[in-house]
Amino acid sequence: MTDASRAAVRTRARSAAYWTTTLIIAAESALGGVWDIMRTDYVRDVIGEGLSFPLYVAVIIGVCKIPAAMVLVLPRFPRLKEWVYAGVAFIYLGAVTSHLAVGDPAAASGPLGFLAITMASWALRPASRRDPAPDSWRPGRPFRGKVALYWAATGIIVAVLLTGGGADLIRREPTVDGMVALGYPVYFMTFLGTAKVLGAIALSAPRFGRLKEWAYAGAFYNFAGAFTSHLIMGSEAGHVFWTGLFSVLTLVSWALRPSGRVLGFAGAASDTGLRSSSRGASRRPVAPR
Repeated sequence: MTDASRAAVRTRARSAAYWTTTLIIAAESALGGVWDIMRTDYVRDVIGEGLSFPLYVAVIIGVCKIPAAMVLVLPRFPRLKEWVYAGVAFIYLGAVTSHLAVGDPAAASGPLGFLAITMASWALRPASRRDPAPDSWRPGRPFRGKVALYWAATGIIVAVLLTGGGADLIRREPTVDGMVALGYPVYFMTFLGTAKVLGAIALSAPRFGRLKEWAYAGAFYNFAGAFTSHLIMGSEAGHVFWTGLFSVLTLVSWALRPSGRVLGFAGAASDTGLRSSSRGASRRPVAPR
């Protein structure tokens, strides 16, 4: 067998493995999303009785899972796919840690298996579904105050994640009261707090565009989930306002991030923008590897 033949076999095998894992996750997300929205007996037993989550959480997750399944199957949209992979991975990881927290390691094996399949799909995805084109993000002519607005929004989000994550990890009494008021189990604060602190570190560090996409996705899902939970539970207006504001600021920070912090931008030379020596690269982006 020639080198070309072996390469073709490897390519076909990789493609088959990618589509097998992707279709499994897409099917589980779509079907599971419908079950979550319907709050079937199985969902009530697992999420409500087994893990002590409020059942409205199942509806929130279900509404997100169905479009996520569609995005995974559709062509193109690599940046959106990155957020979907992050969201699906967070759901499975949250389920694993929750089952372990309530002392049911056997039940954790299911979501752990789906987490492994999700990461396999993510690792095997072809180039057209992996990285945004290097010219898909054009900094253009920055408006006055763009850098200041980016750092202001990012600083606020990082501070909120760090302080909120710390409060979750030490189980600060007012924070615990807030979780209980929304119907969430107290043990889930450990998972949330750890994720918040790690997300704040990822957003603060330079470079690592792909890691930042996952951190932005996680931060937005956290704030948007809190916003939705407060709306459903009829919380005070202040809780709704602040969680909604933090959701918006997360997107503002994401939209204004400098070139060196953007996934898919090939001409970045620094975290605050392009140096003069790399301006030509921004006009003629390097082809993705």
